[in-house]
Amino acid sequence: MTDLKTPPARIKVWDLPTRLFHWLLVVGIFSLWFTADVLGRLSLHIAIGYALLGLIVFRLVWGFIGSDTARFSHFVRGPRHIIQYLKKPDDTVTLGHNPLGALSVVALLLVIMVQLGTGLFANDQIYSEGPFSDYVSERTQDLLTYIHEINFYILLGLISLHLAAIAYHQLKKHEPLVRAMITGQRELKSGERVQNANLHFAGIIALVIALTLAVGAWYLLSYQPKLLAGWLGLH
Repeated sequence: MTDLKTPPARIKVWDLPTRLFHWLLVVGIFSLWFTADVLGRLSLHIAIGYALLGLIVFRLVWGFIGSDTARFSHFVRGPRHIIQYLKKPDDTVTLGHNPLGALSVVALLLVIMVQLGTGLFANDQIYSEGPFSDYVSERTQDLLTYIHEINFYILLGLISLHLAAIAYHQLKKHEPLVRAMITGQRELKSGERVQNANLHFAGIIALVIALTLAVGAWYLLSYQPKLLAGWLGLH
């Protein structure tokens, strides 16, 4: 008698907005490097920076109102959880980011925010400058430009570590993380009983938020730059 194994059950891990954010961020970071270091098109580089800034703001909002695995409260953990995971990684069952992966995500978001934030004030000493460079002194511009350049190498280092961790999980632990971030689903582990709530209407809610942020950013940058600078404490 043939023993037919039941296919492992699959569960939705990542909602569509989170997956779109992930892959748009990948494309955006590569485009920032390509337009600046290869093409030398700094005007295009700045435009892409605006888009990525909006993308990051969306992710911060989605981190509080998105589906369970997208929320910071779901995956951001303290040192105790990280140490416990490092001691016994195979005993830790997580839906979404594990404690160490969550640390990587937070670090990447912070470094990307520094990169985009300093880019708003940076200049190339020739003809291109960030939209808020006129609101700070030349000395501050030079400092933030320097941080912008150095921080990029920190970002490259974090991306390299992130890719190495993905390769380890893919090849060593046979966890298809890339496929999960594409399809949004993964197989349930033996004895695992989990659910990912708040997935209903996630795409519609995210679209409304994204459009609101996009229109608001376009209006402020195009017609109210002084107002925006005032909100940021610039003079």
